[in-house]
Amino acid sequence: MNSIVSSSVFALSLIALPVAAQAQDASDLGIEGRYVGETIFDSMDLTGKGIVHMGDVQQFRASVFVGMDSDENQKVTYEEFAQWDPGFLYVAEQLGRKDAYTTASKIIFAVWDRNGNGILTDREMRNAMSSDFRRADLDDDALLTKQEFISGFPIMVAMRAAIRPDL
Repeated sequence: MNSIVSSSVFALSLIALPVAAQAQDASDLGIEGRYVGETIFDSMDLTGKGIVHMGDVQQFRASVFVGMDSDENQKVTYEEFAQWDPGFLYVAEQLGRKDAYTTASKIIFAVWDRNGNGILTDREMRNAMSSDFRRADLDDDALLTKQEFISGFPIMVAMRAAIRPDL
């Protein structure tokens, strides 16, 4: 694993720490679920301009794929997918929504696993993230703002709905 990917994976694994430290009650946790999404966006927005392009998302995806592929066989099973979490699981558990979160993660995995063989390849994830990017790009300018990412990127929508369906 190269140092850039290793650093990115390590940095992403630390996303959950501020969530755990800041969450205090159920109402705060609803906000913390959004905070996780914003932190993910910020980790992609390397220029700090408040926008990301497809290349930023794909660089992030490559790092995440390496982080998920714990046995380093270039394939991600649902078990590996479910073990990798940037902080949503903590928030879901604190709100008593772990089952809803698990269901949402299974749906996302199934959608991304295009051939339905129970294995997510790098190519499948790359294609899924590209489609998700285009779906979230509401103004069709080939850039995502933080709001477009939070409100429209399918995995963000699914996780937020699982954690706090009332928001």
